[in-house]
Amino acid sequence: MVFNIRRYLLALSRHLHWLFLALIPLAIFLLIAGVKADRFTIIRSLKIDPGSPVAVTTSPVDTVTLRSLVAVPEQFFTDRLALAGWRRFAETDPDLSRYDFRDHRVMAAAIETLALKFTDDGRLELSSYGPDPVLGEKLVNFYMNRLLSRLRAGFYRKPAAELAGGKFETPDQLQLDKTDIQRISHRSWWRPERAGTAALVTIIPLLLILLLIGVKEFLDPAFKSGRQAARYLELPILGFVPSLDPIVKNLQQHETRKQPEKA
Repeated sequence: MVFNIRRYLLALSRHLHWLFLALIPLAIFLLIAGVKADRFTIIRSLKIDPGSPVAVTTSPVDTVTLRSLVAVPEQFFTDRLALAGWRRFAETDPDLSRYDFRDHRVMAAAIETLALKFTDDGRLELSSYGPDPVLGEKLVNFYMNRLLSRLRAGFYRKPAAELAGGKFETPDQLQLDKTDIQRISHRSWWRPERAGTAALVTIIPLLLILLLIGVKEFLDPAFKSGRQAARYLELPILGFVPSLDPIVKNLQQHETRKQPEKA
């Protein structure tokens, strides 16, 4: 057993360069992953005054400013009526049939991709960042439509005297087709969730190469020791002639070191 282990280790040292072949599948995996887009940002934006009134869903008359709503976007995204409306919408949309939004974890994961903010140039942006561009765009469109609807309702709830200045957008301007949309693709060579796949892509070829080295070694009919030769020839062994290669190599290295000293 010990002899076979030593024999395998010796064969492994001779074919050590084969192990680098295990990195080829990993390199191909990372190359394909880096070329293919796997994250997408969907943005709907419009130019609007941060002080615009937004209807409060729990009151038939109250409003809040758009600025205050954007300051706490989680309340807007997780509004009970909004969540119920999204579930009804998703149930009737065939593109979203693979998602079960009745599962709170699925719903929470979808909401986490959303963001609402004002940009430096005063534009309101509602965006989604995630791996599914179809889901992202439908979420953005749904919530932007809902926000515009609350803005239109807020416009009508404000006293006419406050609207006379004309600084707030009118309901006919607060339409989804009046907003701008951007679709941005993101690529990356590495993401934490690829670690498991990358490990498999590396370990499986490595194990196959180690197995191949073992099979090649043990199928080699050459004698690996004097005892093998004695058993095969059925003759006693009188002695061994050692390989001179290590001796010659050491002498060459010794001569190489001595030459600079002579100079």
